[in-house]
Amino acid sequence: MVKKTRSQAFENKLSVLRDASAQAESLQKTPNELIKHGLKVNNDGTRRNVTDLLAYPTISYDDLIAVWPELAALPAYAREHLETEALYAGYIDRQARDIAAFRRDEGLRLPANLNYSAIGGLSNEVCGKLLAAKPATLGQAARLEGITPGALTAVLAYLKKAS
Repeated sequence: MVKKTRSQAFENKLSVLRDASAQAESLQKTPNELIKHGLKVNNDGTRRNVTDLLAYPTISYDDLIAVWPELAALPAYAREHLETEALYAGYIDRQARDIAAFRRDEGLRLPANLNYSAIGGLSNEVCGKLLAAKPATLGQAARLEGITPGALTAVLAYLKKAS
């Protein structure tokens, strides 16, 4: 569906992004070395790579070019990609942990007589939907329209506290 030239351009760009990410992960220094370059990091003995350092709000890509001059050769779109990935990496990791935790709890059976109105943090609308649907598991509740992740967390916390 896509012309060969456009497909090849996309593959080339993807290859550059993969290489840039690999390079960012491989370029690393100790805190002492980074401090000598004027970067403010904890002197905890933990080596940090480009991706780690870009997550710091006080460290810019230009600061890292002073440490690793080879970063200047990357195209602007690769630089932007590295900065964006580093900025959101923590959020993506947390979301992945949340998804894994939800998958663990998805099969959790909900008592047939569960009093949803006794669960703090649930809106009247969510309580009504849960009472009407009477989901058998937390996973079924999650698939109901209008049931938010926050509501599921409240139900899960209530059940864990009750048991």
